[in-house]
Amino acid sequence: MTAMNDPFAAHEVAEALFDELPDVVFFIKDTSGRYARVNQTLADRCAGGDKKRLLGKRPAEVFPAALAAGYSRQDEQVLRTGRTVRDQLEMHIYPRSVAGWCLTTKHALRDARGHVIGVAGISRDLNAPGDKAPGFAELSAALRRMRRDFATSLRIEEIAREAGMSMHQFEQKIRRLFQMSPLQLLHKMRLDEAMRLLRETDKSLGEIALETGWCDQSAFTRHFSRHTGMSPGRFRAFEAARATGKAAAE
Repeated sequence: MTAMNDPFAAHEVAEALFDELPDVVFFIKDTSGRYARVNQTLADRCAGGDKKRLLGKRPAEVFPAALAAGYSRQDEQVLRTGRTVRDQLEMHIYPRSVAGWCLTTKHALRDARGHVIGVAGISRDLNAPGDKAPGFAELSAALRRMRRDFATSLRIEEIAREAGMSMHQFEQKIRRLFQMSPLQLLHKMRLDEAMRLLRETDKSLGEIALETGWCDQSAFTRHFSRHTGMSPGRFRAFEAARATGKAAAE
């Protein structure tokens, strides 16, 4: 495709810039959900470093079905509504079983007449800071409280007050350290434990919901699906298959 008929040619510089960020995935998809541009990070994680192997493919041709469906639904929502998805906390599992949390942002791309012609997105890896990171000591008591009591009806305002901070101060410090809001961090703690229980136990979804701080199974399923792209039951089956090397074929 030449620059003359490539609707995404103007984004070539952005692609080159994102190539320099190994902890950020960048992509542009057309209105059919096919990859039109990707950065080197996505190619390294999904295509052996070869960008061309991803171009023209849909998520279902790159990721396991359980994950691809969630990615495609999100793309379709942006394409249909034109609304931005901003800093969505998500668990991504790439081929070769590389998994991790990230914050995903997706924007609708428009032509000169304002028509939506695609979706551009980034997913930034979230790496847990070490206890020697600047600002960690100041938040250590609050973080211990969150880890200990995340399954209770914990209020962020209460934690901030116990830490001797205003909500604004507490949120700023958490964002600086973890790149996410205090509420997102609390949800991540709950979801991490839920995923562990789904992998390692045969507890019912209702039991896991209550043990990880959700008011009922319905709320748990809704939040879990939103952040992982699949239901708790499907995640449990996916992880069981992944453990035996069969997930890529599902």
